[in-house]
Amino acid sequence: MARPESAPVVLAAAQTDPGRKRDLNEDAVLYELTPYGGVFVVADGMGGHRTGEVASRLAVDHIAVNLRQDLPSPQNLVKAFEAANREIYSAGQAPESRGMGTTATALWLDLPYALLGHVGDSRAYLYRKGEMVQLTNDHSWVAERVRQGVLTEAEARNHRWRNVITNALGSFPQVRVDLIGLKVEPGDLFLLCSDGLTSVLDDPVIAEVLRNYPPEQAVPRLIALANEWGGPDNISVVVAAVGPHIPQQQRPYALAVEAAKGGPVSLQLGQEPEGVTTQVIEPERPRGFWQRWSTWLLLLLWGGLLAYVLYSQFGSGRLSAP
Repeated sequence: MARPESAPVVLAAAQTDPGRKRDLNEDAVLYELTPYGGVFVVADGMGGHRTGEVASRLAVDHIAVNLRQDLPSPQNLVKAFEAANREIYSAGQAPESRGMGTTATALWLDLPYALLGHVGDSRAYLYRKGEMVQLTNDHSWVAERVRQGVLTEAEARNHRWRNVITNALGSFPQVRVDLIGLKVEPGDLFLLCSDGLTSVLDDPVIAEVLRNYPPEQAVPRLIALANEWGGPDNISVVVAAVGPHIPQQQRPYALAVEAAKGGPVSLQLGQEPEGVTTQVIEPERPRGFWQRWSTWLLLLLWGGLLAYVLYSQFGSGRLSAP
């Protein structure tokens, strides 16, 4: 379908880099532009021995394949994630691939709307009118503790459990997918990235780059900055910039998005499987003195009481006998 305006609907760029400390790049990125937006995916694999690399590539490929076949909708976005999860879980049943999994964050631009699917601790941001907002919530042990008020952001950044993921594609037969929708405005910028970027660069630094450079320059600059700050992990960045002329169309799913008046809204399908197991459990906390020894102390106390009762009944009787 031809556009009436000559300006591009979306400008985008993507790049992935192994970083300074890793020999293998287990991240994967993908983007495909369409007349009404495009598909953009970032995945950060895990498992080692090349299984993370396989998992992330399976994720971006299967999500993209499924989205090409369907009209944009929250249901079809979830279907794409579930299809990718099945493929990765199946591949992970081989003995040499045990433990494989991946994060995945996908942006489906169906202008004037945006749909996001999210699993793991890769992230999606919206930069709008000088302000950058994180659209996704990290599925990680430390992020959950920050949301509970147990840890501060600073404590989470350096916590020894900061790399523990609580939700990933391929870890289990079923997966929980976060769905976010919003109405797009002219000039909006979307950033998708793996934690190799956000673990070393603060949000104001990232926002400054997005403010001053177009996507094809912003992406390599962000990766270069992350490497300058040590590059401890693989780094993946996708930036999509919405042009000044946005196609207007109506979608059946857009009622909740329109009601949010431009802000992001969490979408629920009512199909989430009950009791989905997460990838990890919270580590056992060190037990205190009473927790370690209470059983033995109670047994000793009970034994002493029993001995006293027996002595009272039988011992005193022997002493009083003629």
